[in-house]
Amino acid sequence: MSRTVALAAALLAFWLVLSDQRTPLALALGTISAALVAFLNRDVAVVTETLRALPRLIAYVPWLLGQIVRANLDVARVILHPALPIDPVVVRVPAPSGGDLAVTVLGNSITLTPGTMTLDHDGSSLVVHALTRRSAADLAGGAMTRRVERLLLPRS
Repeated sequence: MSRTVALAAALLAFWLVLSDQRTPLALALGTISAALVAFLNRDVAVVTETLRALPRLIAYVPWLLGQIVRANLDVARVILHPALPIDPVVVRVPAPSGGDLAVTVLGNSITLTPGTMTLDHDGSSLVVHALTRRSAADLAGGAMTRRVERLLLPRS
């Protein structure tokens, strides 16, 4: 029961962040909606795991945003450089352990980062197009893969 209440509270908080409605009717409907969704999903294990991963997600998102900003600056530097030092390359990035969710999070994180795009997944790795060899080397270093694994596969 406490998981359902925690989920309802998290959903209501999320709704409050996204909504600009603060009338009594809107707040009541938002509360009822959050409670109903939490009740209907009370047996879903993914919800419980998501709530457990929330602190790790709170750490991952700012790191990813920092990577996006850094990549934006790198792409701007390449584009504004008089010689236009674009050196596109396709690389394979080892897929994280943790199943489809981990692969999806990694692929989306790579694609969100300017100058790189996930093209394919062949089971053991992701095929990624990178605008420069430097960005390809950063991905090959595995920092993003390790962060995704840390996000989704906590040490027990």
